[in-house]
Amino acid sequence: MLDKLTPRPWHRLILMMLALAMVLPGLASVPVIDRDEARFAQASAQMAETNEFLHIKFQDEARNKKPAAAYWAQTAAIKIFNKDAEKRLWVQRLPSVLAALLTIFALYWGGQKMVGRAAAFIACALLATSLIFVFEGHIAKTDALLCASTTLMFASLGRLRAARGRREVWVFWAALGASIMIKGPIGPVLAILTFAALWKFDESLAWAKPLLHIGAIGLFLLLWVPWAVAIFVATDGAFFIESLGKDFGGKVVSGQENHGAPPGTHSLAIWLTLWPASLFLPLALAFAMQTCRAKSDERVARAMRLALCWAVPFWILIELMPTKLPHYGLPIFPALCLIMGAAIDSIGKVTREETSENFKITRRLGGGLFIFSSLLLVSVLVGAQSLYGEDNAAIVIYITCGLAGLLAIFAGVALWKHRISQALGAALLSAIILTLGVYSALLPNMPAFNTSERLAAELSRFAPGTESHAIHSPHFTEPSLVYHVGDSIDVKAGEVNLSNGRLAILDTQRDETAALLQRLTLSAQRRGLCLADSKPIAGLNYSKGSRPVELVILKEVPCAEPSGKRPT
Repeated sequence: MLDKLTPRPWHRLILMMLALAMVLPGLASVPVIDRDEARFAQASAQMAETNEFLHIKFQDEARNKKPAAAYWAQTAAIKIFNKDAEKRLWVQRLPSVLAALLTIFALYWGGQKMVGRAAAFIACALLATSLIFVFEGHIAKTDALLCASTTLMFASLGRLRAARGRREVWVFWAALGASIMIKGPIGPVLAILTFAALWKFDESLAWAKPLLHIGAIGLFLLLWVPWAVAIFVATDGAFFIESLGKDFGGKVVSGQENHGAPPGTHSLAIWLTLWPASLFLPLALAFAMQTCRAKSDERVARAMRLALCWAVPFWILIELMPTKLPHYGLPIFPALCLIMGAAIDSIGKVTREETSENFKITRRLGGGLFIFSSLLLVSVLVGAQSLYGEDNAAIVIYITCGLAGLLAIFAGVALWKHRISQALGAALLSAIILTLGVYSALLPNMPAFNTSERLAAELSRFAPGTESHAIHSPHFTEPSLVYHVGDSIDVKAGEVNLSNGRLAILDTQRDETAALLQRLTLSAQRRGLCLADSKPIAGLNYSKGSRPVELVILKEVPCAEPSGKRPT
């Protein structure tokens, strides 16, 4: 029905408007996220400042973890939109916004050949509103770009299986090459697992023979081999030792940076990371498996086999990896959403009496789990506003969460009762309302989570011309502070010294700070000076278990200076 009522150009326009409505609110006002986004943003800012495009550095330290594509994209955005030296975080987030749009268009491009225009449209709408997709589309790092490249790979394979074409071959290899430049081995690993599963499933990969195209493979190699050779020579192989051995390899064998979790964590988290699309997940998986068991070469059956082979092996891999982060499943979420789109389009056309008992069970399971996860999500957001939000945003957040929660309950009940279209509409509307409220009112108005920016503002007030001062912050060492203050700040542990105009940032909540203050006071007195301290900046260090901090800036001043005082 949707195919007949809505022409294809309107599909694209609606999806573009929906995706932009999800990722643009809060783009400039949500503070930089510790730690990965702050590291990427600072390294890209330094790259733009120094015009050093090969070596990636955070301050003076080589950042040999991810290839250069995301840094290059952010640097290009800075060069285009920043005509002065001032940092504008929204500029560095633009590549992620564009990647989110590309992901949606790629899924629609492949999905319409795989499952039909209506199902592809539904899939794209579900992906565009999903929680982790929206979050990654807001922040300046690799994962939105990786999702765009892997979705192009998936869409190309889907179109190639449905109707062979030369364009799909070129797009696949170009997207695979881009994925290597974005996040190293993730794209190739995903492709290898998919082909292995399809070979086992179909017992033939004859449809994939067009991929053995010399020109397209040459383009794939051209996209990343020159950079790989250059960075290998420039770092004497250190980049690959750290990137593949320590970063990627370390995540495979151990839980890095306190991000370890047992198998099954992603399967629990998906009810929130894929929310609100997770409403249809049990139903969609049952539909896909039933369709595949029919062993039909019909278009939707072939699409379901590809989608399952794309999603399931990679999902098992990330579940087995000791290191777990919520965004690890994002590259396969487009495939899961396409399964959901096909299931909704197919099952929604039959009456309640015609629905199989299996679908009845999975509909009720999905509806119940969705209501539970939605209430949990809303409760967390209300709690965050109550504990950390500013009063001027409270009424907006409470109304937003109330409406979104009621719509989510309605969506879960509607799916339970086989009102598929009502469930879909209510779930999407719930996500739109919640996203607009969270990114426009909640996240920009939580001072406790914006400690670095407030500290940088106090530093400018307390010690104007901070670029002429040596600043040491041994207690609060988050990358966001480097991003806001500048790469000259010292955030490493070491002895604090306030002589010769140096500044120090200390956390008064630490046990050792009192003794350190006493030592600094005595040191200043020996030079005939006193200590001056800034207004304390209270906040949370959420990268270290939301530990409360109270930060003060210290400097030495002549004792006769009226503003000088000894900290207590």
